[in-house]
Amino acid sequence: MLYAVEARIFNSGKIVARVRPAVDGEKCGCTETRSCDIWVDIFENEREARQFCNDYKRA
Repeated sequence: MLYAVEARIFNSGKIVARVRPAVDGEKCGCTETRSCDIWVDIFENEREARQFCNDYKRA
């Protein structure tokens, strides 16, 4: 199972990050919206994903 770290970085500077199961065929990348940028990073194990997510929360 693959895990995704989804981080929403709002224009105000606020960051909301979470770990979730990756969708089949999902790839790393960024999507820009009007209010935030949504970054997705894919990991092969949950431990690595949680570590990466915690780094976002410390930013």
